[in-house]
Amino acid sequence: MCQENQFWSELKSGKFASLVKDSARGEKLSNAAEVYHVMRPMFAEQDDVEVVYGIFLDTKNRVLSIEKLATGSIASAAIYPREIVKRAIGLKTAALVLVHNHPSGDPEPSREDFTITAKALIALDSVGVAVHDHIVVGDGFHSMADSGWLETMREKISNLTAS
Repeated sequence: MCQENQFWSELKSGKFASLVKDSARGEKLSNAAEVYHVMRPMFAEQDDVEVVYGIFLDTKNRVLSIEKLATGSIASAAIYPREIVKRAIGLKTAALVLVHNHPSGDPEPSREDFTITAKALIALDSVGVAVHDHIVVGDGFHSMADSGWLETMREKISNLTAS
C-alpha cells in the first residue's frame, strides 16, 4: 500500500481522532481556524453523516475534553442542550466550543444550526458556562463567533434576562 493510501486508511479508521482527543487535553485553541484544523480529522471517520462535537474548556480556555455529542443523518443531528449542560457541569467546564460537520461540504449554517446554538447559549448561560463559538465544518468552515451572530444572540439573551 502506498504511503498516501495508508494515511487515508488511518485517517478514516479514527486513529487520528483518538490522537486529537488525547493530545488536546491542556492545550489552548486560540481561534476558529485552529479549531477547524484540529477538528477536521474527527469527521473523516464518518464523513457521510453529521456529527456534533463539544470542546469543553477550563477557566483558562485549556481543553478539558473533546467529546462526540451527537451523530445524525446526512442532513441533521439531534443535539439536546440538557445533555450538553449535564456534561459541562460534570467536567467543571467554564466554556464550550460546538463543532459539527456538513457532509455536503457547504459550511453555511442551516436554520436548525442557528436554533440549536441559541438554545445551547441560553441553557449554558443559565449555569455559568460560556459558549465561545459554534463552528460548521465543510469545505472550509463557518464560525458563528467570527460572523458576529453569536455576539448578537448574547446581547438578545442578556436583554431578555436583565432585571
